[in-house]
Amino acid sequence: MVIVDEMSMVDLYIMNYILKGIYLGTKLILLGDVNQLPSVGPGNILKDIIQSERIATAQLTEIFRQAEESKIIVNSHRVNEGETFTDETKNDGDSSKQQDFFYVNESSQAKALDTVISLCTGRLESYGNYEFFSNIQVLSPTKKGTLGTKELNRSLQEALNPLEEHSKESAAQKAHGDRVFRIGDRVMQIKNNYDIYWEKVNEVESGAGIFNGEMGAIKEIDDTTKAIEILFDDDKKAWYEFGDLEQLEHSYAVTIHKSQRK
Repeated sequence: MVIVDEMSMVDLYIMNYILKGIYLGTKLILLGDVNQLPSVGPGNILKDIIQSERIATAQLTEIFRQAEESKIIVNSHRVNEGETFTDETKNDGDSSKQQDFFYVNESSQAKALDTVISLCTGRLESYGNYEFFSNIQVLSPTKKGTLGTKELNRSLQEALNPLEEHSKESAAQKAHGDRVFRIGDRVMQIKNNYDIYWEKVNEVESGAGIFNGEMGAIKEIDDTTKAIEILFDDDKKAWYEFGDLEQLEHSYAVTIHKSQRK
């Protein structure tokens, strides 16, 4: 039996490899959500297989991850059904309900950028005790433009981690290409590296390999050894030589695809 999870991410090439590797009599179980982002590569395999009605299909309909009254869940279903959610973002007159979904309608990209920065630098923290580096992740559908991840990362870095907050006696930042990495920056590994050594904070566990989509924060920049130390969210610590910094991107904001490690 072969079980393939996150099937919505599978493109034509990967599906071809899977089928060529299966011999007669093998059971193939495909798990996924057609409402998630399609694969980066060509094809929309899972959706096409289901719509063909040639394969037995079971659909899960009960939600466990969030409370049933969550506006995130309610509005996700509305979007899937082609309905609007923009008039349903209030607390329905009940101030005791903590809202988990807000819609901000802004036609100006510059004003939208200002709103994102404002939300990340205090407005959300005062609303729900949310601190950016622990509780907030900005997502964008694109890398380019005023609201793309490149500009969002630059603006959020300046707002949340300016150079002025660091001691001038230490190596607080390192320029690499058109990016500047600073101690405290949120960063993400953008390719699989099977060789880089890491150890856990408790120094009991160690190993090799940091993979696409793993996120962490810069803890130290050492000009003597020409290396940067990253503490990843799962408590792995790893040192990156300055020459390996092309493997890292800022992750104050990431694309929706990259948030799913695509």
